[in-house]
Amino acid sequence: MGIFKFSLKHKIKLHRNSFKPNGKPTVFAMTHVFKDDIASVLYCLRNSAHALGAYHEGLTKTIDGVGVFLNGVIWVDRSDKTSRTESMEKVKTVLSRGGDILIAPEAAWNLSPNVIVQKLWWGLIEAAASTGANIVPVAVDIVGDYYSVIIGENFIPSQYPDKATAIAELRNALATMAWELIELKPKSKRAEMTDDYWVDFTQSELARVPYMDMATEESFMFRPKGEISLGELLADMHGIEHRSMAVDYEQHRRIMRLCDDWNRLVSLY
Repeated sequence: MGIFKFSLKHKIKLHRNSFKPNGKPTVFAMTHVFKDDIASVLYCLRNSAHALGAYHEGLTKTIDGVGVFLNGVIWVDRSDKTSRTESMEKVKTVLSRGGDILIAPEAAWNLSPNVIVQKLWWGLIEAAASTGANIVPVAVDIVGDYYSVIIGENFIPSQYPDKATAIAELRNALATMAWELIELKPKSKRAEMTDDYWVDFTQSELARVPYMDMATEESFMFRPKGEISLGELLADMHGIEHRSMAVDYEQHRRIMRLCDDWNRLVSLY
């Protein structure tokens, strides 16, 4: 905890902790929006929770990497299927032995300017169910000069008819808490923000992590197999090559304008 407090850019503020421990191991499912969010949440949890973290050689050589290692971490190579499978077996082992786990189920930084919480990876539901663990949503964001954290109530997947509904409701709970933190931020006027505001912001955050980039993070965002986005569909209809914001910002904006036009057209009906 001392290492995290020393290494973090801002102070940490825990706005609310609604989780009541019940003797079961716990999967803390957190939003993932900036460099120091994992360390900030670990600091607020106080009791050690093994973090499931994306392996980067550069990270292991930093003070943050030392802090995460001392806390307990399960590294995963997101691009390697075997590594992903092995990391989940390690998660289940920790839980079955009574340990807690911290997971970012969006699987990557949420770099979208308008999606509060990206779609969630389903594996955390299965890991919790197979080990009798709790699931607790956690929202984190930068609010003014603080890393701000909200720890939610115990989420019970068995209350829902199927896994898809459960994961959708967990995403809902995360988005509700994330919006609560957004509401605490200083107000801004749209007229004072440039078209490149979000790109500039995300690039400034990524610049603090030399071993990561926006294109890589976008490629690892969780998306159910076979699903395509509205942007991909409209790009194909108009004969445009679909590229991410990180690869070709102007092309990305052109596709987003097509999406805006489509949404306005649909709303007329």
